[in-house]
Amino acid sequence: MDVRETNTLDTGKPETRPESAPYFLHWLNRPGVKVVWENGKLRLGMKTRALTADEVAILLQHKEEVGGWLLLHKLWEAGYSLRLQPSEYGPGYVLIPTGKPARPVGDFPALFELYDTFHDSAVALLLDACRLLKIDPVDWPKTAERFVREAILYAQERELA
Repeated sequence: MDVRETNTLDTGKPETRPESAPYFLHWLNRPGVKVVWENGKLRLGMKTRALTADEVAILLQHKEEVGGWLLLHKLWEAGYSLRLQPSEYGPGYVLIPTGKPARPVGDFPALFELYDTFHDSAVALLLDACRLLKIDPVDWPKTAERFVREAILYAQERELA
């Protein structure tokens, strides 16, 4: 990817708004936008005009959410299934990657550091998804698998139409 602009998402204390879903994370899926974890820092790269200045400013203010998003995507890209398990050490949940990676993880120490740094943010994103879907967090794996199956069926039906 030819990255024209790079920003470090290291702005100190992130702004968090637990009452609202992280509406801005879908911007990270746009063509020309890339988030990477390198040398212990979260970096946002983009091609010119992939994001507006206002969108970049919002993403830079939400390092924790962007890091949680990146962790979830790196685990999914590797082929892990994700499970939310109630914590044994108090209220809350723990994100447990399960199964063997379907693809090589690459830099496993960097993935572990990303997990260690943004675990709580990734859990918060999945808990928010569970809240919006009105499902128990321990049911996340079954629900995610059902969504994947339905998406595949939908794509196959569109090809036949």
